[in-house]
Amino acid sequence: MVKQPEFKKYLPLEEWFGKQPAAKKQITLTFDQVEAILGAPLPKSATKLTTWWTNVQPKIQSHRTAWLNNGWAVVEFNQQAGWVKFVRAKV
Repeated sequence: MVKQPEFKKYLPLEEWFGKQPAAKKQITLTFDQVEAILGAPLPKSATKLTTWWTNVQPKIQSHRTAWLNNGWAVVEFNQQAGWVKFVRAKV
């Protein structure tokens, strides 16, 4: 069973990733763009904790399920500059 994000706040991000064309293999988003997709600000932990942007499948539902459920993985991020790069996970 696919996990849903624990916080409904992240459902728009999960839906957004789900709508990306299969041909798209890489996406770079600024934190501002992520917030626009969410319609809400990111938590302070997203800009302060490197663990926020990991690809570890959480034991509980979390924000990570938004990209992991849709076959995306974080490959690079810069918290000071405020951006994150995702790639399609290899299947």
